Amino acid sequence: MALETLVVAVGPNDNTRTDELAEAVLDVAVPADASVVLLHAFSERAYDEGIEEAGFDPDESPSPDELAKRLEGIDLLSEALSAADISYDVRGEIGAEGETILQTTKAVDGDLLFISGRKRSPTGKAVFGSTSHRIMMNSSCPVLFVREGVYGNGDEE
Repeated sequence: MALETLVVAVGPNDNTRTDELAEAVLDVAVPADASVVLLHAFSERAYDEGIEEAGFDPDESPSPDELAKRLEGIDLLSEALSAADISYDVRGEIGAEGETILQTTKAVDGDLLFISGRKRSPTGKAVFGSTSHRIMMNSSCPVLFVREGVYGNGDEE
């Protein structure tokens, strides 16, 4: 299987995991000479709040792509990809996070999907659910999960 398109789902809390996520993506993208899609899924509420926080005129609704480009996590990943001369695109989509990530990955013909998160106990997953787990079980392509505090530092819990 050739890796041509890598999709990186960038969540609202991924700012603390950006270095690990960038390292994981570059470990695959550079040798494969793959292009990358940086994807952020906005809920309707998050999109509306983001317009206000980013300083857009409320009458001038930016596209979800434009708003996604202003997110810190997307910006940091963009810098890392540019520095490595990796071609990338930024996509913002509005919808339920898990479903939107799955649909967009399929729509762009993604060959590998990167998601990140933190370690959760089995009880925490049962009580609060796990978007990451649902994505891994329903993805149209392989998924690489980059867990906070583990990738690239030799810690093998």
